Amino acid sequence: MNFELASMSLGLMADDATDLLLVLVPDGFKPGRDRLSRLIGEAMKSQALETKAGKLLSAWRAPGVAAERLVLAGAGDGSAAQVRTAVSAAMAHVKSAACRRLTVAFAGPCAGGALRAAVLAVADGSYVYTTTKSKPEGRKLHDVVIAVADDTLSEPFRQATALVAGIEWAKEWANRPANHATPRQLAEAAQSLAKGKIECTVLGPKQVAKLGMGSFLAVAQGSQEPLRFIELRYDGAAKGEPPVVLVGKGITFDTGGISIKPAPEMDEMKFDMCGAASVLGVFRTLSELKPKINVVGLIPACENMPGGKAVKPGDVVTSMSGQTIEILNTDAEGRLVLCDALAYAARFK
Repeated sequence: MNFELASMSLGLMADDATDLLLVLVPDGFKPGRDRLSRLIGEAMKSQALETKAGKLLSAWRAPGVAAERLVLAGAGDGSAAQVRTAVSAAMAHVKSAACRRLTVAFAGPCAGGALRAAVLAVADGSYVYTTTKSKPEGRKLHDVVIAVADDTLSEPFRQATALVAGIEWAKEWANRPANHATPRQLAEAAQSLAKGKIECTVLGPKQVAKLGMGSFLAVAQGSQEPLRFIELRYDGAAKGEPPVVLVGKGITFDTGGISIKPAPEMDEMKFDMCGAASVLGVFRTLSELKPKINVVGLIPACENMPGGKAVKPGDVVTSMSGQTIEILNTDAEGRLVLCDALAYAARFK
């Protein structure tokens, strides 16, 4: 989806021949003389429109408005939280509409936080997963214009679109089924981010064994899919500056191992790698934002399967920190992979 920031008065917004014009109307709105302002003023006077956040009034081919569909949304006090409520309500209201181009217009003052909230709410409300669908409906919405009277909001807008890129990258990998999000595929996704200030190192079973990550290896040993230990580094500050370290659990599918989970809803265990997806999303955003900080992302990625080589209840393994662990339940795989990842993270201080 393409986002664009436009400096535009309400009068000009009425002439925007967009598929859908969403106008956010705050408390205390005072209409001007232009067509759109007068229309909003009349709707408020007749009490057809309330400015409470989330209240909506919609019209098709409204007189004097070039947009095919018009939605007026109450934005309350205009704060980020209330703008998000307003946009979310509007997106739910029009989700089934055949809309390729959307203009979101602020009828009152717009602060940076409110603008970010509007962009994020549009992205969230229009998100559709399509990757593995044979006949995907697809995302109808393609172009979004954020129209504001203030022309000093380019930085909050840049931040918002960078956040959307990272959030949608995380959603993409979280929503994929396990056979389309294997440890190897997660590693390839991480490597695709390695450009500019981002570096990526991927370790396989031999390197992980050499590091002494016995508890991570134990979880992975029942699967035919080889584990991957992924290290992402973003260097935006001085070399000596201690990094923020993010550790994301990357169990790409969790059966529970020998201590197998009940069959109902086991398909949802594809989501056991959402920590890993979140780390990937953060680095996708870092590639756009380029902040002056250092960040390390660590993802221990593997499957937890009940194979002939799988770890058994009662087995004892040795973690990277040198501690022995008795595994009484193989469905405790998360703490087993994370303890080795956290021991590895200690090196970054």
